[in-house]
Amino acid sequence: MPPAAPQAQQTIPTPPSPYQPAAGFQLSAMSYSFHRWLMLGVILILASVIFVEVVEMFGPPSAVDYDLEAEGQMKQMLEDTESHTDLNRVIGSIGTIFQTIGLGMIGYALLRESHDDTNEHTALRVTAIIVGALVLVNIASRSITIL
Repeated sequence: MPPAAPQAQQTIPTPPSPYQPAAGFQLSAMSYSFHRWLMLGVILILASVIFVEVVEMFGPPSAVDYDLEAEGQMKQMLEDTESHTDLNRVIGSIGTIFQTIGLGMIGYALLRESHDDTNEHTALRVTAIIVGALVLVNIASRSITIL
């Protein structure tokens, strides 16, 4: 009797890893792109600067604009000055949020790009890691005070 032929082994496809993007995701418009993250970060930083400067363009209320001898004008000027100060605080906070998000995107893009397997020179990759880490540490240290 001839020996029995080995049965063909059935290969079970491995399930996709939940930690990897779905097949074809890298080609989609929503995938990561160094240039996209870098440009979005730069745009957010520039938008925050413009946003803050527009409010500063007109400055606080001036005493020249009020007839201080008329009744209630001094109170009105103080209320307008307080409103302007509150507006500056709110717009400054929004600008800081935009800057932080923009710098975070740039730092993430630099750190991620430095770990990609490309043919770039090692010094360039090390520089990208250092710059990305410095950007992220700058963001983290903004709220730390010694006093």
